[in-house]
Amino acid sequence: MILSPIMSFIVDKEMGFPAPPEREKINKVLRRYRYILAQNPQRSDTPELMFGIADLLVGRNNPGDYREAGRLYDQILLRHVPESLRARALVGKAELLIGNSEEFDNAITLCEKAQVILGKDFSDFFVAKAFVVESELLLSRHKNDDWKKAVNLIDRLAKSKASHWYFKGRGLLTKAEITLYQNPKDLSRIIKVCDEALKYLKNRADDYFTNKGKLIKAEALIRRAKKIDLERAEKLLGEVLQQGAAFVDLVARAKLDLADIVRHPKAMKLLKEVSEMESLDPYLAEKVKIIEKAVKEKKNKK
Repeated sequence: MILSPIMSFIVDKEMGFPAPPEREKINKVLRRYRYILAQNPQRSDTPELMFGIADLLVGRNNPGDYREAGRLYDQILLRHVPESLRARALVGKAELLIGNSEEFDNAITLCEKAQVILGKDFSDFFVAKAFVVESELLLSRHKNDDWKKAVNLIDRLAKSKASHWYFKGRGLLTKAEITLYQNPKDLSRIIKVCDEALKYLKNRADDYFTNKGKLIKAEALIRRAKKIDLERAEKLLGEVLQQGAAFVDLVARAKLDLADIVRHPKAMKLLKEVSEMESLDPYLAEKVKIIEKAVKEKKNKK
């Protein structure tokens, strides 16, 4: 996740020697904002402070942070607040619902409401965020023309030179993933889109979407399977695995992709590790069975 420009500016102003890491800066600003609210919860700028806290919580992403941020967004939306703040809270809440399939319809509606308020100026951080979050929700929901609509949203964002770099990168990765799922013949095109996205995200090596970009590119390379493609894919997947428990879903996918291209003993070890992971997505659980069967068939043919 990335902080909004306002909170990023405030966090960057935190001084100290030696220079404190980003998470420490976020914690310091969080303490300050919480203290201010505790001293005077009736301040006129209370909703803005609440939004700032929510933004920081999403950026920090400690256990329970998303839940607390969601509660703050809900509290803001129950108040009489400026429409611009309402729109920002709508987008924030929608982003937190990306992993909840039961809330996809609601989250997409939140994005659409935010877009009506914010307009179509892609140089605005929250306009770009609203478009990208909606495209990611459409990717996951996958009903009727969802993927077509998602690509349309991303293309509009990507064509604007003023679009925020982070969301342009995220959007391009969503487009690459949608295209990959459609089993295209031209896999080189997907790889180029991933490379373009990763250029936008190059300064955020530890970001979720940077690692997702490496994963999608690796999956495209595996399918293309030209000379050295599998070697390049294995290197990219290894970089994703270095993130450890930070991004469980990406690590699970990376292990399954590796299991599909490495030799039997290592492949079975990777499959076992994924099958033992808690709260595994049903799609990934099914993929474990498919790859396990393929690995055993390969072994029996030798």
